[in-house]
Amino acid sequence: MSQQRIQIDGVTVKQPDTFDWSFETTSTQDSVRTMSGHVYITPLFTVESFAVVFSRLTPAECSSILNKIVQRPGKAYFTLYYFSPYYGQWRTGTFYVGTGSLKVKTLKEGYETIQSISCNFVGKEKLV
Repeated sequence: MSQQRIQIDGVTVKQPDTFDWSFETTSTQDSVRTMSGHVYITPLFTVESFAVVFSRLTPAECSSILNKIVQRPGKAYFTLYYFSPYYGQWRTGTFYVGTGSLKVKTLKEGYETIQSISCNFVGKEKLV
């Protein structure tokens, strides 16, 4: 079987150096933790997310990735083909980026390189 590769909006991109999975559960407003330390929660849903780092990028690779993941009017989400630890398989989901940053390595004309893009991919849909 061939190696699967992450795709954004159906396009295989430069593969990230890190793709660390996490999840977050949202609970009802009346969920509380008492002064004695007990918690009383009513979970609503859980979403998966990934801390992603793409390193050693050319300007073209950087631009291609940013143009796929940065939110703007008419493009709040992107599709991601990825491995989900929760489902235990490769799948396609809808994600958005809440925060991100970029480190530049060099800006010498004709030799521009990007050290890394770091961001979080947050799932739009709840986990089943």
